[in-house]
This record gives sequence, structure tokens and C-alpha cells, in this order.
Amino acid sequence: MLMINMKKIFIPIIAFAVVVSSCKKNLELLPTDSIDISKAYTSVDDIEKGLMGVYAANNLANSANPDGKIYIASILADEAKISNENRGQGQFTFKWQYSSVEGEHNADFARYYVMLDRLNRILEVIENIPAGTPADNARKAKIKAELLGLRGVAHYELLIRFMPSGYDANALGVAIMLKSDITAKPARNKVGEVVTQIESDLSAARNESNLPNAPTDVVRLSKAAIAGYQARVALLKRDYTAAISFATDAINFSGKTLATGGVYQNYWTDGNESETIWKYRNQATPQLLWRDTNGDVFFEPSDKLKNQFNKASDIRYSTFFGAIGGDTSVVIKYPGSSSGPQINDEKIIRISEMYLTRAEAYAESNQLTQAAADLNAVRAARITGYTNVSFAAKDEAVNAIMDERFKELCFEGFRFFDLKRKGLPINRNASDVQSTSWQNLPANDYHFALPLPQHETKANPNAQQNPNY
Repeated sequence: MLMINMKKIFIPIIAFAVVVSSCKKNLELLPTDSIDISKAYTSVDDIEKGLMGVYAANNLANSANPDGKIYIASILADEAKISNENRGQGQFTFKWQYSSVEGEHNADFARYYVMLDRLNRILEVIENIPAGTPADNARKAKIKAELLGLRGVAHYELLIRFMPSGYDANALGVAIMLKSDITAKPARNKVGEVVTQIESDLSAARNESNLPNAPTDVVRLSKAAIAGYQARVALLKRDYTAAISFATDAINFSGKTLATGGVYQNYWTDGNESETIWKYRNQATPQLLWRDTNGDVFFEPSDKLKNQFNKASDIRYSTFFGAIGGDTSVVIKYPGSSSGPQINDEKIIRISEMYLTRAEAYAESNQLTQAAADLNAVRAARITGYTNVSFAAKDEAVNAIMDERFKELCFEGFRFFDLKRKGLPINRNASDVQSTSWQNLPANDYHFALPLPQHETKANPNAQQNPNY
């Protein structure tokens, strides 16, 4: 009996020991659905590959996922009008009838936070990555500078979408993310706090000696490209002295000059890099943001935009606009390239933008001679037989430069954000709308501050939604 009883006792004890041992082993196992960052990145080659993944997230827009800046800045503003062949594409955005439900107007929220998550993961471990040679040390330092620069870029791109019009340092900005944390529920920082962080990251990146001045590889950051973003930030916060300085640095560092004639036309087929300071190498089709492969046109260039040009003497008119059957105007600024009939790289920073940025800052500083010089330089490169202008008043100069940005930078992701930062209304021509309900958006209307996606505010109780959404 005793032996039997002992067996009865002994068997449960063994079973318990096995269970405990099994549980202990299970508890010691790392999650199978995550990657230990310290093991994912163990060499300089690894972190460079990770950097390429960060650059890949910085895609402005493509036809398969049309939520980037070149699309929404076009249809939110007065650059485009709905074609009668439109089958519903982008109409709610064009009509300012969007909500917090995710769509093309606010999908970039996820894109740039994914970008921040990727780069912060690398920055977390980069100091521990061994670099056995001086060349690897230099490469690691350059990679870190690029990551910091890209962190500034991502925060800037988020800020301009979700902040209100104008510049109020105490207004709601976006959540600053400096580390990867999938459980984080961050509150939104103030606009001024976000700008300070952007400026810090861009400055630290630009101070790295291993980062080249000129864009030796135009798909990666250079000091010229970072200076370009510094100029954008300075213009946003209305620090015109800094904007002049940074834009000048971008121009001088870049080694680029304004293209003319056939070189300029060829530039848009990706046949040269004459004006490129930084670009995204695209394998998608930005032209299809405005028209279908079967020829149907979703959005035409607006009459208001086309009327800005001298059709006979301004090379931009025939470079940017075409026609189908003589009656339907189409956007042809992205006409295709050697990579494919509708594939084009997307220019993130061009030399002409820096001239116009500096011109605006000069004008706002009442340095009218310098403002006219930069504006005349851009126009002379585009317009046959151009005669230089001069300005007698600040407002005259600022208005002329804003009109030139409208022309030169159309369909590149600027118009909506230019009007927004200046605190100006959107006024469309009557011929560019089917209803007066979406003809005019008053200055400082709440729609200028795009809504945070609904999924973010539901998942994160600290993510305060913009007013009226």
C-alpha cells in the first residue's frame, strides 16, 4: 500500500516538475514576432541597409497610394479642377469635405511615423555598432547624420499637415518621437517645440563633416539638402534672416544652376539632374495621380493656374500642360522616363525653390532689390525675351513671388502649404468648380489643419484631435 501510495504521490510530483520546467523554458523564450534590434544591426553594412528603408518611407506620392504631398497640395488648393471623367477619385478632398476617417488627406500621418520608428530604431543602437576601419567610422558618422536629418524632415512634414494656418508657436503641433516604442501614447507637442526639435536635428546632421556639401548622390541627404529644409523651416516660422542664410547655403553648396530651354524640358523626363538637390527615385507613376492609364482624366490643371503663364514665351506652359483630343487639359509635368512610359522620379528639393524661398524672405525683409534679382533669375531661365522687373513696395514683391511659386512649383507639393503658412485663403476660379460651395476656403479655416486619423485618436487617448473634426 505504501508503495502504491508513494507512486500516487510521486507521479503528480513528476508531472508538476515537468510543467514547471516547461513553463520556465517558455518564459525564457523571446517573442517570435519581434526582432532584437541589437541582433538585427550588427555592422555598418546593416545600418546602411536600415537607412535605405528609412529613405523608402519618404515617398511623396505614387499612383498606387496617392496620399503624398504632391497630390494633396494640388487638389486641396487651386492647382487642379475635377474633370468630367472623374469617377470619384479625390472628390471629397477637393471639396474640403473630409473627416478624421483615413483618406488621402491624412494618410501621411502613418507614413511619417513609420519613418520615425524605423530611424529611431537604428539611432538607438548605432553607437554600439563596431567600425573596424577609419572608412567604416566615417560611413557610420555619415549614416547617423542622415538619420538625424531624416528625423527632422519627418517631423517637419507631419507638422505642416496637422498644425493650424500661419505660425503660432503655442498651437497644437504633432507628437515628437525620439525613440521607438509601440506602446507609447504620446500627446501632441506645441508647434514651437516641434520646430525646436526639427532645427536641432537638422543642425546636428549638417554639422557632420562626413556629409557632403553637394548632392553627390541625389537620392541621399547632403548639406545642401539639409540647408534647403532649414530654409523651409525658417520661412515657416517667419525668421526671414535665417531663411535667406539657409537658402543661400543650399544654393551655394549644391553646385546647381537654373536650367533653360531643352535642358529644362529634359529635366522632367529625368534626363538630367541639373536642378535636383534631393529627390525620391520612384518606380511608380506620379502622372497617374491626375489621369488613368486608359486616358480618363481625374483632375485637370486649373484655369486659374494656366492663366498665370504666357503660353507663347514661357517654356513651362508646354512642359507642364498637354491636351487630349484638343479639349481636355492634362498634367504632363511627369511625362515618363527611360524607366517607363509614366515613371518619374519625384523632386523633393530643387534649386529654383531655393531662389524663390530666398526671394520671398528678401521681400518680407523689405530688401526689394535682392528679391527682384532672385525672382528675375528664375523667370529669365524660363521665359524667352524676359525683361527684368523691379519693385517699389513690399506687398507687390511678395505677391509676385507667391505667383511665381504657384507657377514654378505646381504639382510638386507646395501650393496648399504655401497658402496655409501665409495665412491666405484658397480662391478658385468659377470655371474650376461645379459649385460655389467649394470655390473659396477662407483664411484660417479649420480645414487647413488636416484631421488626425481616427484610428490614432481612438488608440491613443492623448492624441488630441484638431478642432471641428
